[in-house]
Amino acid sequence: MASAADAPVIAEIGAEAFEGYRAWAPPEWSPPSMDGEEAFVAVALSRSDVWFLLARAHGKAVGHVALSPFTMVQQQPPPAGTINLWQLFVRPPWQGRGVATELMRAAGAEARRRGFTRMRLWTPRDAARARRFYEREGWTATGSTRGSALVGLPLVQYARVLTDAS
Repeated sequence: MASAADAPVIAEIGAEAFEGYRAWAPPEWSPPSMDGEEAFVAVALSRSDVWFLLARAHGKAVGHVALSPFTMVQQQPPPAGTINLWQLFVRPPWQGRGVATELMRAAGAEARRRGFTRMRLWTPRDAARARRFYEREGWTATGSTRGSALVGLPLVQYARVLTDAS
């Protein structure tokens, strides 16, 4: 579990992730401002309806995952039994090494523990690697799309029914 003391590193991992979008985003795109992100994360970490898990390797934070009923993209209440996978970021040197899969499994287990039967998420439409990962992990595109002033890229929604194995 992450605590308020982890807010700086969580914000740093998020900023690194958004910076990595430059590899596939349109040339005119720039990452969203992360001003205030550390404080925002610290507040989120204090809420009982938000869950954060920080992955560590060799004593260093390598990624994180979060569940929340509300996100900047999904501000309306979720349907009954549904929770948002709010963030899933893994630092580049650790991508492709199973960290995201383990974080996803932990998030699914926590969601089930909290009584949820379904998770949903929003990801950039053109984030092909992330979308392949989600699909491999059992997520399905819902067909819902939207633009995002926060991220500055078109987004697609995915959902996943939680089972004992997910």
